[in-house]
Amino acid sequence: MKIGFIRKRLVSLIERLKLPEYVFLVLVAFIIGVVAALGSYLFIKAVGILWCNIFIPLLNFCHSSYAYFIFIPVLLLLPPIILFILAKIFGTGIYGYGFPDFLVNVNLKGGSLDIRHTLIKILASVITLGLGGSAGQEGPIAQIGGVAGSAISRFFVASEERKKTFIACGTAGAIASVFNAPIAGVFFALEIVLLGNFELTNFMPVLVSSGMGTITARALFGNHHVFKMPPYKFVSYWELIFYILLGVFLGILAYLFIRVFYGIKAYFEKLPYSPYLKPFIGFFLVGIIGIFFPQIFGIGYEQVEKVLNAEMLPWLMFILVFLKIIATAITLGSGGVGGMFSPAFFIGAMAGGAFGVIVHHFFPNITAAYPAYAAVGIGAFLSALTHAPVTAVFLAFEMTGNYYIILPILFASATGLLVAYIFSKDSIDTYELSQQGINLHAGHERNILASIKVKEAMTPNVIVVPENMTFKEFLNFVRDKRHTCFPVVDEQGNLCGIISFQNFREMLGRENIENIRVKDLKTSPVITIFPEDSLETAMSKMRYHHIERLPVVDPNNPKKLVGILSQRDVWSAYNKALLEKMGRVQE
Repeated sequence: MKIGFIRKRLVSLIERLKLPEYVFLVLVAFIIGVVAALGSYLFIKAVGILWCNIFIPLLNFCHSSYAYFIFIPVLLLLPPIILFILAKIFGTGIYGYGFPDFLVNVNLKGGSLDIRHTLIKILASVITLGLGGSAGQEGPIAQIGGVAGSAISRFFVASEERKKTFIACGTAGAIASVFNAPIAGVFFALEIVLLGNFELTNFMPVLVSSGMGTITARALFGNHHVFKMPPYKFVSYWELIFYILLGVFLGILAYLFIRVFYGIKAYFEKLPYSPYLKPFIGFFLVGIIGIFFPQIFGIGYEQVEKVLNAEMLPWLMFILVFLKIIATAITLGSGGVGGMFSPAFFIGAMAGGAFGVIVHHFFPNITAAYPAYAAVGIGAFLSALTHAPVTAVFLAFEMTGNYYIILPILFASATGLLVAYIFSKDSIDTYELSQQGINLHAGHERNILASIKVKEAMTPNVIVVPENMTFKEFLNFVRDKRHTCFPVVDEQGNLCGIISFQNFREMLGRENIENIRVKDLKTSPVITIFPEDSLETAMSKMRYHHIERLPVVDPNNPKKLVGILSQRDVWSAYNKALLEKMGRVQE
């Protein structure tokens, strides 16, 4: 009652002031940016408390203990124990990498976020990251901002489009606050969360929210760059060739990361064990890796800064690239909770640094030292992994504060994205969704159609026309029929063509049509569809060939007719599925 009363008073005040819509959006964005930054601050502090006061002291104890090889894996069993308790209370939905689902909720479900579930997932990520899991904090932080935007949109009973705008404002404010990067925050929201929707109605609120998130974070954390590195100057234009080669290397590496991540995730899903047990296996394996290479634990910002300041051994950088890929895949694939940006920074810095060592060794006069390549690697690898080059370029620049790396990052990021796209059109966030038939860029309508099979919508009883039927008989046949095209079958009942109004309309005014038969007018070969194909595939064929109905045939015998699918059937199935989804949402 109190919330409803406050809402009514605010709405009444806005109506009396006669504020234009864009002014209202900016004012709300102002609030969302502050709230998102405060939420990010609490998240970072919570992770830091666990990391500094529990994990690091225990890790140091393990290093000083004679039972080092036993204590490290045991130490990594603490997070899955807490996750097990949370999963028992709130369900196994808290496990795993959750950012793709967040994107689906924002773009395909009208900005409908389950705030309670998202907050529990964020808590699970605090446990994972604070106690040594190999993952990132940016995905959960973006979702904190999304929750802030979603809660405020519910307060104002916002429309679908406003919900999405408010959620984008929240993610912009949260990302800007954690990286002290207002420009990157804007492009993260528009390029990644809203899938490249740069409309002016979205841009201004997102810009305001990102700015307020940055200001709030600077008041809490101070004004500093995430990574400190020595001054870097562009050595030679010839060096751009090596940055392009770096982009090629990182593009291939990004594709490898995506395949390894989802391969390990699929492996854990197939394990015949309880989902409660799988995180114990995963964290134990990460602990085994950490015995020999503790650098893979946690978010990894300290290790990135070491590379940027030339404090990392070349051979170690190269090894850590692949160990971080495996550790992150195991952590999140087995049920740990976190994001991908921090591992991307880590892998990009290590890979760029290792590449820089090689080229600087052979071409010392025209190349910079390896920290420059590490800095460029951060942005280029992120671009290839997320397919978000603008966000990656500005984020790398704002995180390091080095203006001179922009040109190399532009070349390396563009090349890395192109190479990664050649191998896979999907990013780390859309790869699995595409395997499930979900296309974020296609929109709500196409994804519903993609989820329905032809056999669920087709008409099994097909009215067919024998190919030996005379044209005169055919005219009498079609008088009481609703459709204007029909499958044609031979004497054995096999599909041999299709006849439509376009085939016979030219014959209507002619004389001596007694000897003309359907087989003389039919169209062949016939455009067909299989029962297991999706309605999206069917509609694509109908639109491309400008036809109303598709014969459905047996995939083992393409001449055997098993049904017919019309556009009316498609939209009837679509409306039914839409109503069912709306009913589930209301429940």
